[in-house]
Amino acid sequence: MASHENRPGFAPGHPENDLHDSADYHNKLRPEPHTLEEFADQPDPKVVNARNEASTKQALWFAGGTVAITFLVAGVLALIARMTGGPLCETGEATWLCTNTWRTVWAVVSSIPPVAGILGCAIIMVRKLNRYERWMPWMGVFWLPIVPFAMWWLTITIGILATDSA
Repeated sequence: MASHENRPGFAPGHPENDLHDSADYHNKLRPEPHTLEEFADQPDPKVVNARNEASTKQALWFAGGTVAITFLVAGVLALIARMTGGPLCETGEATWLCTNTWRTVWAVVSSIPPVAGILGCAIIMVRKLNRYERWMPWMGVFWLPIVPFAMWWLTITIGILATDSA
């Protein structure tokens, strides 16, 4: 739990109602209720706290899943290309991607998961922000594991496409 400071949503003298974590200070603040009905429609603080904690775990799983799915798709495509065979493998020029067509297909299709991961993370981050939930972990996994991984992966795949077209 956070320290007992004077901030929105904290009732002095009632620390049991302080369900905010330090990661929640950057959340978008909910509009203050002006009527009793609006106050009654406010979500339960325990539910909000549970959603905020779940948001952090979801962001970490999303980042790991993006990397894992990329490697899985690339591995399956490479295995299919190897089992299909082709002239590049027969002459010893390649081991896994045995035709120029498979090199192109592998480079294009295996680039889809990291790009989708970037776009998906950005969309989820904005949706969490607009629902007054914890969005900072999504910004963190966007800039730390997902964007650098996607840049590294696209450097490899675009390099393959560039050398094949030259």
